[in-house]
Amino acid sequence: MKSFLLIGVNHLGSLITKKLVDKGYEVMAVDNDEERINAIQSVATDVSIGDTTNEEFLRTLGIDEYDVCLVTIVDDFQDSLMTTFLLKELGAARVIARANTEIQEKLLYRSGADEVINSEKIAAEWMVSKYS
Repeated sequence: MKSFLLIGVNHLGSLITKKLVDKGYEVMAVDNDEERINAIQSVATDVSIGDTTNEEFLRTLGIDEYDVCLVTIVDDFQDSLMTTFLLKELGAARVIARANTEIQEKLLYRSGADEVINSEKIAAEWMVSKYS
């Protein structure tokens, strides 16, 4: 069974966690906001509160134990970038990060992301293909 480490329990992170758990996957949800963690605690397999830009904190999560690490941080791109970089440095098998702009996509790839998802770009492409 695949296991996921999801970092950034915002709206998107919560939706992803719920869908993965519904499919039977294990999900460790991490955020630095206690309220967000409390809201997802009953859904996720496990949760942790901490600063994912801190290498020592990330080490405590056992990065190499997860099949996929998802970085869905949206409020602070620098945190997303640092977290992505540290995950790869610590041996994450696969890191998928979220970006809001093309420049962010490029920076995330350069910091080690295996895949970058630009949700606004995907939504725009979907709308144009569906309604044109």
